Order: sequence, then C-alpha cells, then structure tokens
Amino acid sequence: MKKSVHKDRFETTLILKNIIDGRDLEIEDTNSAFQKSLLGITLRRLGEIEFYINKYLKKPIKKNNTLLKSNIFIAVSQILFMRIPSYAAVNEAVRIAKILNPNHVAFTNALLRKIASDSKKKKIKKINPICNIPKMFTNSWGNFLDKEEIQKISEQLIIIPPALDLVIKDSTKIEALNKYLQGSILGAKCIRIKNPKGNIKNYFGYKEGEWWIQDLAAQIPCNILINSKKNFSSIIDLCAAPGGKTAQLLSEGIKVISVEKSKKRIQILHENLARLKLKADIINRDANIWIPKKLADAVILDAPCSATGTLRKNPDILWKLSKNPASYKEKMRKLNNLQTKLLNSASKMINKNGILIYSVCSLEPEEGENRIKDFLLKNKDFKIIPIKTNDIYISSQSITKEGFVKTYPFMYSNKGGMDGFFVAKLEKKN
Repeated sequence: MKKSVHKDRFETTLILKNIIDGRDLEIEDTNSAFQKSLLGITLRRLGEIEFYINKYLKKPIKKNNTLLKSNIFIAVSQILFMRIPSYAAVNEAVRIAKILNPNHVAFTNALLRKIASDSKKKKIKKINPICNIPKMFTNSWGNFLDKEEIQKISEQLIIIPPALDLVIKDSTKIEALNKYLQGSILGAKCIRIKNPKGNIKNYFGYKEGEWWIQDLAAQIPCNILINSKKNFSSIIDLCAAPGGKTAQLLSEGIKVISVEKSKKRIQILHENLARLKLKADIINRDANIWIPKKLADAVILDAPCSATGTLRKNPDILWKLSKNPASYKEKMRKLNNLQTKLLNSASKMINKNGILIYSVCSLEPEEGENRIKDFLLKNKDFKIIPIKTNDIYISSQSITKEGFVKTYPFMYSNKGGMDGFFVAKLEKKN
C-alpha cells in the first residue's frame, strides 16, 4: 500500500464493502476509534448518502460495484456529516480509488468535488432520516408500528454515540459511583451515560469490577425475576454470554448455572465475571443437548435472534439483513426453528410452578410474541404470567395487552433511547 494512503481509511473501505455485501462483521471487530467513527456515521446515514450521490448521477453505480461504492460512501459521509476538511476527504478517496478502482479515479474525483462544493454553498438540503432504514423493514414494521413510531426509530438511529448503560454490582454504591461517572440513575442499579466518550476501560470503577455494560432493555428479563421477591434456590441462564444476565443474578446472591455453546463467547463470559469478582457454575454445552442434574426454579432464555432491536449500536444490522430478501427469509426460518427448539429444551429444565423467561433483542413479531403463542399451543402445561410495571423499572407503555414486554429504540428518546426487546414470563403449571 502507498504510504500516502491513510491505512485506517483504506481498511475501513474494505470493511464497509464486506458489510454492504452482507457478510457478518461487527463494528467492534475493527481496530481503531477512527474506523469505528467512520463506519458508525456512514452506516447510520447510508440511505441519505446514497440518495445524495444518485442526485449527481445519470444512472446509479452498479449494485455489484460495492468497492467503488464503499470508498465514495465514506468520503461523502466525511464531507457531509464529519468535521473533516472536504479537500482532505476527496484527496484520500482519490488516492484509494487509484489502488482499488483505477478505472474510476476521474469519476470519483469529479463526483466528490461537486458534492463538496455544493455542501460548502449549502445547496444540499436535509432529507427525512427514515431513508436510512431499508424499505424492506419500513414496510414490514408498518404491520405493527405506525408511521410516527417508525419515524422516531429513524431519528434515534442517527444519534451518535448511543447512550451507554452501566449496571452497578452493589446498589448501595450507586450514588457515589454516579458522582464520578456523571450519568443519570435509572432504576435500582443502572447508571446511564447519555454521551459516552473515550475508552470504556478508563471509566471510573471498570478495573475494580464495580459495574458492567448492559442496555436498559437487556436488564428486564432478570429484573422481572429479581423483583418478584421469590426465593429462587437456583436459576439457569441459557445462551449466557457475554454474562450480563448472569452477573445481575449473582449480584443479588442467587445461585446461577450459566450455559453457553460457543467456546469463544464462553471465554468472554469467564473474563467478564472474573473482572466483576463473581462466580457462576459455567457449562460449555449446547442448551438443546445439556440436561441439568436438578430442575431449576427458573430458566432465562435470551435466544439467538436477528438482533434488529440493537440497531442503535449496530447500524449495519439492517443493511446486512436486507441485502438479500430471500436469504433473510431463510435466516429467519432457521432462527425461528432454533428459538422453538430452545424454548422446548428450556421448558424441560423447570420445576412445577417454576418460571420461564423468554427474550430476544428483536423487533420482529415472529421472533417474539409469535414464538410464545406457538409454544403455548403445543405446551398446555405453561401459562402466561402478565408482567407488571413494578417488575421492570421502565414505562408501562412497554407492556402489551397480553402481558409481554415490548420495547422500541424510540422509548426513553429524551434520555438516549433503548434497545428493542421482547420479553415473556411463563409459569409451569402443577
């Protein structure tokens, strides 16, 4: 690679290409804050960026030329949405084009210079951020959300950085810790940092294991059990990594068996609990194969899912899923089958009168309420226990008529939003 090309900028172009092509790659896998910033802003504004680019072209860039698109997308993101001099953004894109797209150097230069010039002259008008959500999702979400709610999700999507929630291990220290962290207290054990900055490992209390990161919505499944005030002798946490749910329960003095299939993720679980100075009985097994020695009083199943509810933190998720609608349908079919299988396995691990908590960080009904309704039709020994406002520390508007919890990214928007989550509480009958 030529020395004149900024290495991080070059690598970010390749990463964005992989994301646009629909490949699985988390932004957290990137190496620098600069890359994360470039990707985060570009992906949040991808619909807007493509709209602006097409206004300057007689015909759109070919769909399969994602390498050219990625380079230009990032440059436009820098010109329109970042504090980077336009000339620097253009020059860097041209240098990269000479390496990756030598036949499109003049095209890249001319297009970006025109956009930069019009931006400087304030000729580029703002458009509705709803275009940053692929139409496949705005259309499907229209079946259960109104236009105003989808609009609110799109407005939440472009806020960067997303709010950060920290769960405090010892609730008696929350006031003291909040003085150092300068956030706002939500519920009994959560501190929200609305505008997080810098490396999280440098935050007060991290090295001492005083808290862990866990979105407000992701805390709900365990809060339901903790606030029930029942004396649980043991709880099984299925699909347990990275360990937020396990840590919540352990910090309340509850015995936890944490089951995780992935060796990579179970290592993360071990590391997180070690930092927090918490100990669980950790089982590295597939939850559909593992059989507990003793039935539990409660099981929490935070099932693998499409993760569409996490779009505030993972703006790439919707673009990857919508890349190929047929592939998305097949992915959802496999996920639904897995979710059903895990629900059935979890149901066999519970004592009579025991509790099963099912959750997914998804906005899609087929992963949430439809999974539960299907499960109850085939498992008559379970019933819904309606979740109450006092169980969850958040607004009653998140509780559905069936007694489920369903959160959306636009909830708590004045405080930074929250992840989309579905949670159900079931009881095993006598």
